[in-house]
Amino acid sequence: MAEKPEELSLPVASVSRVVNDALPPNVNVSQEARKVIAKTASVFVLYTTATAASLASKAGRKTMNANDVLAALMENDFPQFKEPLERSLEHYRETQKKKKESTTARKSEQANTSKPGKSPSPNSKKSPKQKATAAEEPEAASDSEGED
Repeated sequence: MAEKPEELSLPVASVSRVVNDALPPNVNVSQEARKVIAKTASVFVLYTTATAASLASKAGRKTMNANDVLAALMENDFPQFKEPLERSLEHYRETQKKKKESTTARKSEQANTSKPGKSPSPNSKKSPKQKATAAEEPEAASDSEGED
């Protein structure tokens, strides 16, 4: 982690992509403006993170969560960001839930599907003792056949 807040900043290239996506194509942004926007965004993130961490600490938790970040926005007088971020968070949670369900279903399907051309061994679901007994039975049968 960086020693000083001044050393923490978002990459200008990443911020430039966000800026370019947000503006109409006929608008140009100087390199100086991009650097200022990157620095401003970094300060906003640090300030919000520090407030959210403080709220989590006051609640007796070491880990801050999304609700702490949303509460930090309100405490830092940025209520206009709360609703869009709540929608984004809900969308993220739904996406994660669908991914988890898809993965679970796929794993379940793979477990239920046996490989073609292979049949399970007759001893595959038996305990070691049952397997040993099953292995001895054919020998006993062959011994009794020879005695007649």
